[in-house]
Amino acid sequence: MEQSREELWPYFTDPDVLAQCAPGCKEMILESPHEITAVLAVGVGSVKPEFDVDAVVTHIEYPESLELKATGQAPRNEFEMTASMELLEREGGGTTVAWEANADVSGTIVSLGGRALKSVTNRLVKKYFSDMQAIVEADEGAESKLEAAPEEKAKDIDVEL
Repeated sequence: MEQSREELWPYFTDPDVLAQCAPGCKEMILESPHEITAVLAVGVGSVKPEFDVDAVVTHIEYPESLELKATGQAPRNEFEMTASMELLEREGGGTTVAWEANADVSGTIVSLGGRALKSVTNRLVKKYFSDMQAIVEADEGAESKLEAAPEEKAKDIDVEL
């Protein structure tokens, strides 16, 4: 992206913008500056679970990095995930967004196999970043609303991958 890290940061830390970009997001609520609940519907082939998601921001370093942990529950399906994002300044100007997530998925969605899950995941990630870029380029504005959980709260979150 051509914007600076400081210009992009509000977009990646505004739950309203995140909800617009997250494929299958039916609802996203900022419960506190470090806790988000959401409802996400994800379809993989004939399996289309609707997950109730609880996420906690475990680390923030403005305007460089953000980490979170999330769990999702759906009938006969669940996941645990850790995700991190880094905004890296490019030498010639602009910013590269580096993103990584690790998830442990269980339930009927897994029966479709790793190849199907990977394909769907790649498509969803591309859509998310494409939608985010469109919002940034439209200069719709965003407000940074996320903060890291207090250290003792972050340690209590049990997501081990």
